Amino acid sequence: MDDPAPTPRKTAPIQPPPETSPLSGFHQFILANKLPKDSPHTPHAHKLALQVAHNLRFQHGWTDIRLHHDPSRQVSAPSPPRPVISGLPPQRLYMHPDEQIDVLQRQREQRKAGWPDVAPEREWVVPSQLRESWTLRRFAEMFDALSAVPGEKEGGALNFAHSRDVGVEGSESGSGSSSGTPEGAGVANGSSTPNMTANGPTTNGETTTASQPNRWRTGQPKRMLLATLDDDSTVVYYIVHDGLVKPRQN
Repeated sequence: MDDPAPTPRKTAPIQPPPETSPLSGFHQFILANKLPKDSPHTPHAHKLALQVAHNLRFQHGWTDIRLHHDPSRQVSAPSPPRPVISGLPPQRLYMHPDEQIDVLQRQREQRKAGWPDVAPEREWVVPSQLRESWTLRRFAEMFDALSAVPGEKEGGALNFAHSRDVGVEGSESGSGSSSGTPEGAGVANGSSTPNMTANGPTTNGETTTASQPNRWRTGQPKRMLLATLDDDSTVVYYIVHDGLVKPRQN
């Protein structure tokens, strides 16, 4: 008796390889702004600065954001231990108490109601992580490496064109949640403020731009924003002054 013919095995159809997931807007931004070969900083410090810059642009509406790998070239001070950021916020972040009095006095003389528009000022932003330990020496070294006011043409402009995020314009942002841009005084004082786009006369009564800092900015201790990144991508900003400043009155 002949043996029965073997039953052919059923093979599963060949599945096409899964499509590669498109890169997020944040990852496109990272690839578009690679670490320069002559940079004295590590790739980790560079990526941290880019994450903060991305947060400033798409969560808070900052413009003209620039990355400084060696801002000390403008002053006689040691190079900072990390790249720093400069940019233009949509509204003024800090006003000295004496400047506030001057603003209100001029507003009263001109018989104008409401709070006057004041031009925003370029700010230094220092990226950091929550687990870092800051000391007075480290703050002093950072301030020594920074000029009083960031120059508009200093540093390198960042490329945001490859990022698909539009953040404040009405879409998602890949940099995580964040706190509001701070307003206040003191060594560490952060609070939320709404986004604004006011570009008006400065408090000395003259129409100027952010490239012309007023006397209240240049005549006071240096300031910077300490951007603190948490593990969940939340970024909190604190205004830090180089020395004592006059307290504000509520």
